[in-house]
Amino acid sequence: MMEENISERSGFVRLALGTGLTACGIAHLAKESGNRTLGSIFVATGAMKIAEGIFLYCPTKALINSNVREAVATTFDEFLDGDSLMNAYNQAYNNKWNGGSSQSGSNSSNSSTGQNNSTMKNVANTASQVAQTVSNVAPSGTMVKSASQAIKTAADTVSGTQSQQNKNKSNNSSQSGQSS
Repeated sequence: MMEENISERSGFVRLALGTGLTACGIAHLAKESGNRTLGSIFVATGAMKIAEGIFLYCPTKALINSNVREAVATTFDEFLDGDSLMNAYNQAYNNKWNGGSSQSGSNSSNSSTGQNNSTMKNVANTASQVAQTVSNVAPSGTMVKSASQAIKTAADTVSGTQSQQNKNKSNNSSQSGQSS
């Protein structure tokens, strides 16, 4: 069943292009020294484009759409059966956090704990930087500014930089107090 699969604008462009190609092909065929093969290809391609423009149906687009739709449906059906999805998740998790190999024994738990702490600090530092940026951009007195400052404080506390910043602030205030 031929169902329209191109827009009217695209149909008009194809109709105009097809007319031009057909005219060029006829001109090539009319010349005695013209290339007959090229003229025939132009006429055939032009006729196909004219038909696409009239019927607003492109068989190539229909073929590609059906193949893509079928491939996506097949992939989702195969991938989302539950077990394969969980296996893929576990494999990705193991590759990311365990370096691709499964470790065993007490050494793995110690190094894993160290990695988790360092990862947590990195995440907290990044969250703190993002919250600081949002806080700097947000207008004062807004909920966004208050929320971003709260997030920054929480992230700094988790990463351990809060205590360092408090020390730096107290040192700076004591130095400014001495210089006054």
